Amino acid sequence: MKKFRAFTALLFGVLLYCIGLNYAEALPLFSRQTEQNCVACHAGGQYPELTPYGRYFKLTGYTLGKRTNVPVSVQFVGGAATSTNGNNGTGQVNQSGKLEANYAFLNVGGKITDNFGAFSQWYYAFNEQVSGNGSIPNQNQFAADVQDWRYADRYVGDGTDVVKDIIWGASLNNYAGVTDVWNSSPMWMYPYMGSTRNYSTYGLPFNTRLSAYSMHNPGVGVYAYINRNFYFEADLYQSGGSGALSWMTYPATNSNPNNAPVYLQGVNPYIRLAYQSDERAGHNWMVGVLGANINQYSSCTTIANSGSYTGSVPSCGAINSPALSSGTVQYQDRAVDGQYQYLVDPHTVTAQARYTKETISDPNGILYSNANNKTNSFMTKISYVYNATYGAAVAFQNITGTADTFYGTNAVTGAALNPNSAAWIPSIWYQPLQNVRLTYQYTAFTKYNGGTTNYNGLGTNASANNASWLYLWVAM
Repeated sequence: MKKFRAFTALLFGVLLYCIGLNYAEALPLFSRQTEQNCVACHAGGQYPELTPYGRYFKLTGYTLGKRTNVPVSVQFVGGAATSTNGNNGTGQVNQSGKLEANYAFLNVGGKITDNFGAFSQWYYAFNEQVSGNGSIPNQNQFAADVQDWRYADRYVGDGTDVVKDIIWGASLNNYAGVTDVWNSSPMWMYPYMGSTRNYSTYGLPFNTRLSAYSMHNPGVGVYAYINRNFYFEADLYQSGGSGALSWMTYPATNSNPNNAPVYLQGVNPYIRLAYQSDERAGHNWMVGVLGANINQYSSCTTIANSGSYTGSVPSCGAINSPALSSGTVQYQDRAVDGQYQYLVDPHTVTAQARYTKETISDPNGILYSNANNKTNSFMTKISYVYNATYGAAVAFQNITGTADTFYGTNAVTGAALNPNSAAWIPSIWYQPLQNVRLTYQYTAFTKYNGGTTNYNGLGTNASANNASWLYLWVAM
């Protein structure tokens, strides 16, 4: 009870502090740099969703405006997650429903030179669920989050040129898709915030390999945005557990039992193509395609714990050393996506959708009991914001795929479960200031692990994983 009162007082104090600040002083890093209101870059002020201006700012390497003397901003996320069952993590069931701190973010970067800028985000997670299978207790963790360091330039031609306008650049980043400027891509699609206590607040229990925060590896890429319509990007990702770029995946190391690096074989390509419409009377839309080929090693710990592995026993060093002699799991993801926006004050309407087909090859049974599997996922979301103050959204998520022991087994029959799951995720929010948002979000599963009732043989229904999530987001 004392912790509850203390945390409630903290949230209330932070809210009063932000409301009492001079508005210009309360704006985050990029707003101070550009001297623009948050709604200039974010649709209806709903971070991280970008407007055409926000996309232009990112594509030009975060360099618009004046370099700030203190290129730093912070974010805080705290709240209460509640569910009957849910993916609460080790020892977290009894904490369900408590108001607690979740994340603190440190953002640095912005304009460094006229052509070079960065979005570098670091986070401190409070009591984070570091193991999805409940084998490792939750703990606090400081880590590198989104890293996007860009060099960008622009050419503007005259009326007779075929290419009248081109923005081109290069990026050093640490997630496939973190460079994307549309919120229909996996890295940036709704829901935008989830609880460290309950992973049901993020939605589906399984996703394709090319999903948000899945491929945490250093990558380099190039991109071009032509005539403000055509976009092309190509990136290559490789393992990042050691070496000069290991800071981009901190604290993942071979010797960290709670955070193993993602080991990739060679370089792994990510491609993004899109067509962005001209903005007319507040309307703009985009259609695109994206994809990746990912060849991933597993750690020696994973091989040792695998019940389906058929290869030879690897020779290993540290606890999470890569099992290089055991082969790889190969993923091929192909997706089509789209976004629509209507931005005319005081109304903001946005809609996104994405469909992804994935093939998985695991001939040595490293993770999967089948040598070949497939998944198909569909995600869509629509939101409305009035006067950049009151907002509501609803999303639908669905995934289907091949039954495999990777997804678990029925406790009675022993049959392999499948990933087939579906969820609705509505939310409402209130923004008294553009950098303060109070949100209530609910995740309602209509299917979980292939079933609606008794999906695991233990009498558990899909609805038992439903989760409510009340949280406060503050940026300064």
